Amino acid sequence: MNFGTMLDDALVYTKEGVFNNRDRWVKLILAILCLGLPMNGYVMRIYRGEHPAPEVENWGTLFIDGLKLVVVGLIFAIPVFIIMAITYGSILLAALSGSTGRMNSAMISGWSPNLGLVLLMYVVEIAVGVVVPVASIRFARTKSFSEAFNFSAIIDYIGKIGWINYIIALILVSLVIGIPIALLVVGFILLGGIILFTFKVSTIAILGFILAFIIIILTLAPLFAVFQARYMTLVYDSAVPSA
Repeated sequence: MNFGTMLDDALVYTKEGVFNNRDRWVKLILAILCLGLPMNGYVMRIYRGEHPAPEVENWGTLFIDGLKLVVVGLIFAIPVFIIMAITYGSILLAALSGSTGRMNSAMISGWSPNLGLVLLMYVVEIAVGVVVPVASIRFARTKSFSEAFNFSAIIDYIGKIGWINYIIALILVSLVIGIPIALLVVGFILLGGIILFTFKVSTIAILGFILAFIIIILTLAPLFAVFQARYMTLVYDSAVPSA
């Protein structure tokens, strides 16, 4: 698997399909503002192997496909939610209960999570994160909910890609997308802190600064989404066919 070639392909795909096409870029920003459902539907089209980047059209279909993809993701997340509820449920109920007496305060201050359950939660989260990309692309191409949860077929398909190659591919795309986002967030926090402590700024100015940050994130989000979708599609298509 040539990771560099796939990253370059995804970058060119994103540049030509979104960055150099302002009309499509604006439509994708709008798709994100619509609760992200049309954006997920657009990602589904990329998962199906459309090249070059498809037009943002047939919004009804984009909404429906996006909703289906969200449902698939939520179902995969159920085990994580269950473990999280078991781990943090009691303390959350105590914090949200109508009684705020000393017993609840003492309980909250002295409470600590079960480390075994916390570890299990992280393990399940990682497992879900590994399986979901292939399950999502499989769902996009077969248009079958049952195939999205055909775990034996999913595990077999990852084996055809190669487990080591697949894990490396996931780590790479996480770094390529995660590092710029992290730098952007940290940069805004530092800049905001410098402005806040150096100058006397009004509440309106602070809100404007936050709004500017949100606008930048919304502007960049389609680029990250399309890049990730194209890259994972290439990873999926790199599977060695059965003999």
